[in-house]
Amino acid sequence: MRYLVGCIRLLGVGILIFAILSVLMLFPFFQRETRGRWVKRLSSALMRVFGIRVSVRGQVPREEAAVCGISTNELGYMVCSNHISFVDIFVLNVVLPCRFVAKKEIASWPVFGFISRKVGTLFIDRSRKRAVIEIGEMMTSAILEGTNVLFFPEGTTGGGRLLLPFYANLFEAAIRSNADVLPITLRYTLNGETTELISYAGDISLFEVLKRILFTPGLGVEVTVLAPISSADQTRQVLCAKVSAQMANALGVPDATAQREEERKARLASL
Repeated sequence: MRYLVGCIRLLGVGILIFAILSVLMLFPFFQRETRGRWVKRLSSALMRVFGIRVSVRGQVPREEAAVCGISTNELGYMVCSNHISFVDIFVLNVVLPCRFVAKKEIASWPVFGFISRKVGTLFIDRSRKRAVIEIGEMMTSAILEGTNVLFFPEGTTGGGRLLLPFYANLFEAAIRSNADVLPITLRYTLNGETTELISYAGDISLFEVLKRILFTPGLGVEVTVLAPISSADQTRQVLCAKVSAQMANALGVPDATAQREEERKARLASL
């Protein structure tokens, strides 16, 4: 039965991806708000086909930002989340559509690379020295246009049971645009218990993770939308620390960013 359900889901994913690609081809003719609504609808449909139940705690303060990813007369949010799987992007788009920051390599992935390009992903080339400055400028421009911009401050994927130390550089975009940072935490579950099954940390391929998802019943994800944090009069280091502390508290895990800072101060004191 489990195998049969997995095969049906796999067929459903194929059909839905064809539909997604068809809609994305029309994106150049859509207004920004319409594109955001379609991203939200298609992401919700994909979660249903994957068999992942999405439960949301809290809510995005501005309804418009949550519905279409655009704040017409206000700044967009800088959205920060812990990073566990390629599924994160679709889960977060269910809650509020965003343009997200991703490594350049994703642009060349089969199917998902095409999708990420069409939905306006901001790609960062980590091999270039000016990459952080350039991506920061793109993020700032998008936020000023009222678009939600998402990035993962851990800089890589984790297993999902702990929060990794945050990198502060990209928080500069929130400060330059005077935007609020909206922290969101993700916790994937299997029959109600935290699971690492969806994570692709390590050497696990994207397709192996996809196979696990499709052939495993009882998967869910708990999404917690936390209170926005103002970037006014902050440094990127302080803003980074505040976001990490709030997310660690919500997840009930150690604040790895604060621990790293304490270790740094201890090393300096010992010199």
